[in-house]
Amino acid sequence: MQNNIKYANAQYFASPGLDLKDLKMEEDWSGRPASKWSVQKIGQLQAKIDKFSYSIYHSKWYGKRNLSNLIPGHILRQFANEVFGYDGWKMDLQYVDVRESLRPGLPTKHNVLAEAQVKITLKDGTNLQAGGIGCATMNSKGECYGKAKKQAVNDAFKKAMLGFEQVILAHETRVKNGYYVDGLYSSKVEKENRY
Repeated sequence: MQNNIKYANAQYFASPGLDLKDLKMEEDWSGRPASKWSVQKIGQLQAKIDKFSYSIYHSKWYGKRNLSNLIPGHILRQFANEVFGYDGWKMDLQYVDVRESLRPGLPTKHNVLAEAQVKITLKDGTNLQAGGIGCATMNSKGECYGKAKKQAVNDAFKKAMLGFEQVILAHETRVKNGYYVDGLYSSKVEKENRY
């Protein structure tokens, strides 16, 4: 038995002195596509990633390891630029946390662990956050910090780009089950807000 909830006949009221048209409706599109454009483009991105990963997994050189460890970050950036366009996506660095662990007995080596979180936003508002870690052990303290931070940000970027596949798979399941009651995409929500 399928139960579809409809809000077409719902009535909303505001207290005296307040008009509902004065309220600005904002919706968080984190973890779900905001338009049909993003669904199509994320599918194209996934096709490019699958084509690239096919050659990696079938070479029998790397074995079965996580794709984020095998695919280079610059390849994912190239795919994102080809699919979304150079101005169709952006990456925001949410935070970077860097810690140095001191090892007794190795005074000339510095060991640094970094953790980063990035947010990738497409031009229609679809966004996804992911975290990554990086570790470096070097003689130079400055180079060690720089390398660990760069690894953490790159790891977070790769996990976010590869995570768009799960966004689409979850979205398809939710649409099939009638999960969204507020509209599928932000374009519909924006039209409703104008009137």
